[in-house]
Amino acid sequence: MTGIRVSKIEAAKRQIELSIRFLFQNEDPIGILTLAAAGFRILRDLGEKADAQTHHHLKKIIKPGMEGKLWKAFNRPADFLKHAEDIHDGILENIQEEANDVLILFACFYYKNLGHQWTPQMEAFITWYMLLHPEIIELLIEDPTKYDMVADDEVRALKEKPRSEQLTFGKVITDRVYMAIRTI
Repeated sequence: MTGIRVSKIEAAKRQIELSIRFLFQNEDPIGILTLAAAGFRILRDLGEKADAQTHHHLKKIIKPGMEGKLWKAFNRPADFLKHAEDIHDGILENIQEEANDVLILFACFYYKNLGHQWTPQMEAFITWYMLLHPEIIELLIEDPTKYDMVADDEVRALKEKPRSEQLTFGKVITDRVYMAIRTI
């Protein structure tokens, strides 16, 4: 049997990439949440230790004294899915599928702030997310090609489409990124 050897950053990268693939294949949101949360947590912990820009940005938007409460609420779904000792017969309710998107988004930003280049899947996800949420353009201003994409009215209409069509479009973006890489 061959053993696997992996660093924390590599494990987190692979978890985030897989959660992005599953997201765009419209797979089970619970599986996506589990993967994305695990990768995010590794990256958040590494980011906190490395004093990453994303960590500072999140600290600025969290009301002082509410950090613990926010992280508890943020981590509640993932903790529910990985621990059974406290509530072994409970029900997880009112979790929005789109919360996975935010988890993946912040994981991508932590990954980049830790000195790594976004992977093609992360690039595709960021582009897709930005098209649905153009208000994050200021976070991506370093890449004017993404800014130009948002100006297109046809692409803005994506925000009005059903979630399944939005995810299908994300898969198209991912496929195009891979096709571009193969031709290089």
